[in-house]
Amino acid sequence: MITPIIKRSQLIKIIEAAKDQLRSMKGVCEVISLNKKDIMNIKSLERLDEQIGCKMVGRKYNTGIRKVLSSDVILSFMVNNEYDWPVNTIKFFHKGKMIGEDTQDKNIIKKFSERNDSFVMGNFIFYDKEALKNSNMDDPICMFIIELQCPQLDAIKGISEAVMGIPSRYTHNYLQLKICTDQKQILGSFLVGFNIDKMASAFLLRDDNYINANNKDEKCQLPL
Repeated sequence: MITPIIKRSQLIKIIEAAKDQLRSMKGVCEVISLNKKDIMNIKSLERLDEQIGCKMVGRKYNTGIRKVLSSDVILSFMVNNEYDWPVNTIKFFHKGKMIGEDTQDKNIIKKFSERNDSFVMGNFIFYDKEALKNSNMDDPICMFIIELQCPQLDAIKGISEAVMGIPSRYTHNYLQLKICTDQKQILGSFLVGFNIDKMASAFLLRDDNYINANNKDEKCQLPL
């Protein structure tokens, strides 16, 4: 049976094109590939982070990192203070209803801090103060860190479903140790994953010079 597989040299070119595109983004100071050992270590660190949860509300789900870790190819990039850090990446849910989120808009923060039915904590706004009060260990508020789109990579031929995730502090520290470079300039880190577009790849028989683009053995196994 012929399966959709992609020539290894073609895969390398696609990955290098993705890394070049990430390096061209303002504020990106380091781009690295992650091997199987890195990915397994990061899965363990992210699993630990979710199990610990969020002290402020209860349960934590990093849906962005889950999505990234389910991709065919996973890279990481570090950013400095010139990077345009994404905003509104955290959502709070209780009983299936979104009751809060993060924001950088000072006017919105001021508006809700003056209301009696809402609660503001730093840049987090809880629209439903009662839900926050009534939550407990058996019925916790859940914090979701959402996935971020990466259209810059989706524009590269051979790449599809590019997505970014904000890792936990455990993974960030792991990545900093991995790059072994001047860390003073590093403000934060991201993981980015993408799938290989099977339609853009040649249908070829497997041999030592080819790689199966449908390999799903290393998919993310974070707890649900």
